[in-house]
Amino acid sequence: MHCTIVPTEILAGAGPVALGEAEAHHLRDVLRARPGEALRLVDGRGAARDARVAAVSRREVLVERLGEVLSLPPPPARIVLFQCIAKPARMDWLLEKAGELGVGRVVPVLSARVVARVRRGEAPERWRRLLEAALCQSGGGFLTDLAPAVDWAGALDAMRALGGPVFVGSLAPGARPLGDELLARRDALRAGPVGWLVGPEGDFAPEELASALALPCAVPVTLGPRVLRVETAAVFGLSATFALAAGAR
Repeated sequence: MHCTIVPTEILAGAGPVALGEAEAHHLRDVLRARPGEALRLVDGRGAARDARVAAVSRREVLVERLGEVLSLPPPPARIVLFQCIAKPARMDWLLEKAGELGVGRVVPVLSARVVARVRRGEAPERWRRLLEAALCQSGGGFLTDLAPAVDWAGALDAMRALGGPVFVGSLAPGARPLGDELLARRDALRAGPVGWLVGPEGDFAPEELASALALPCAVPVTLGPRVLRVETAAVFGLSATFALAAGAR
């Protein structure tokens, strides 16, 4: 079944409705949808509704709304991923998987060893489209929010203000196994926001890691003896957190 993201107001009402230009283009020119095909409309805020493609033309795409508006369950944890920007292909893949898993917010971080053409304050449209596609592919109901890129000082401020633990993948002395730290906080995983800080390909600069671990909310964790690529480390940590949160009671 095709899926498309629409404004919340489109989910209400009855009968055929014309989609916006971007949504119509995606259905008509990318998904090649045809009249009569089933469709799922989502607003990215937890609401969804079944629909059917009513008509397709070069000028517009009409869809017929069916049944009632549904409320979809949120992800088991509200995770904010503070991700030091990786090289384009790796960053694209990482964002796609973060969106599929149900990460609540991604904050791109311009750390010292990042090699990227993204500047502070930017939120590339390509990344937004990847997160939208990930939502539709996964069947989720909540769109991952993409924050504007921040520098290291901005990342520290955002982590400090998060209001929950921030797991930091680290080989520093004192880092504990991720599983132990998640189990110790399993009740908190569902109660409030949880942060993850993942470095770039070149890892954190020593002074960056020291400043991150000095935050009261920082939880230094090790992901095991293997050296993981940045995108693997992010998906490993996110998946483990969601798994523990889903099983927490």
